Amino acid sequence: MIKSENLYIHVPFCIKKCRYCDFFSTTDVSLIPDYVTALVQEIRLRSQLNVSQPKGNAVTVYFGGGTPSLLEPRDLENILQALDNAFGLCRQTEITLEANPGTLDEIRLKSFQRLGINRVSLGVQSFDPGQLSLLGRIHSVDDAVNAVEKVRACGIDNISLDLIYGLPGQSGDHLIRELEAALNLNPAHLSCYMLTLEPGTAMHTMYERDKFLPMAQSDQVDLFRVAAKYLKARGWDHYEVSNFAKHTSLRSVHNRAYWQMVPYHGFGPGAHSYTVKSKADGSIECKRSWNAPDLDGYIRFLKTGNLPASDSETLTLEQRQMEYVMVGLRTSMGLDIRIGQNLWQNRFLTVFEPLMDHLENEGFARFQDAGQRFVLTLDGWMRLDSIVASFVEPI
Repeated sequence: MIKSENLYIHVPFCIKKCRYCDFFSTTDVSLIPDYVTALVQEIRLRSQLNVSQPKGNAVTVYFGGGTPSLLEPRDLENILQALDNAFGLCRQTEITLEANPGTLDEIRLKSFQRLGINRVSLGVQSFDPGQLSLLGRIHSVDDAVNAVEKVRACGIDNISLDLIYGLPGQSGDHLIRELEAALNLNPAHLSCYMLTLEPGTAMHTMYERDKFLPMAQSDQVDLFRVAAKYLKARGWDHYEVSNFAKHTSLRSVHNRAYWQMVPYHGFGPGAHSYTVKSKADGSIECKRSWNAPDLDGYIRFLKTGNLPASDSETLTLEQRQMEYVMVGLRTSMGLDIRIGQNLWQNRFLTVFEPLMDHLENEGFARFQDAGQRFVLTLDGWMRLDSIVASFVEPI
């Protein structure tokens, strides 16, 4: 059996592709049954490749997409059974289902809850009808409000809401109204994402045709400050650049694994995995792998009993160092100096202490835990990209 703690399932189906989204997905929902059969087969095959490893208990399972709430309860049951056979699920396993508010009904939700779903991430994105239309969402504001009520009524209280900000013309007052509408629904968690133009999306095409003018980045950064200050004043825990929890105990356990570079396994077309293996010389090998974003090929390979087409890379020491800085500085935990010293062979402080002292003096960062952690302030997070770039080791 595979011994792993965090599992990601990519469900690549949507009723309609949103204008801003660049995640791999298809609107051909007729392929869901074949996809589920192939997915269960992938889980089984990869489990058989690791029969020498003891079966553990998965800490998290995350159904992302796409729109995982399009799955039928029997589909979800088959997938969860396969995961339980390979990894072991328990009452403590955080099992998150991403959902579109326009795809939920009471019967489906009650079935999901009985199957073990204990956290739902709702893609609300906005409480403004005009913005929902611009984003290409299929749901209305009423759908979003009703979806929260339905999820809670079926016994799931751990509800996360996704919001997108930084659309053309949005003001700070407008964003505060959006946040007020979200907090009125009493969620456990908020993910607030700045709108980005991704190549290949409908919104990017609109931009190329002069039919969409994005907000200036400096104005988006101002809105980030508005959101952060508003939520902090109401006692919310801003634990990652884009993520807020009503209480520290309600942070996303699954996403925290990504930010702490904890190993995880991804299943489904386009899904990524990250593994860490100890070598005979005492060093470790960190490997990132991913399935091809090709649903037809995914199904075809697995029908013949073969694993789907995939690719991988073994991270160099320099890649591991930069990834540690990039993900660490995104979080309220920041960088652990001891880990930095280990990754840089006891040279981290020698190389970067002057930089860190400068950032602290400028008010962009602070040392915590008796100097063992280096954490960005809100002003530092507003300059995250340039600060991360400054940690490239001088030659």
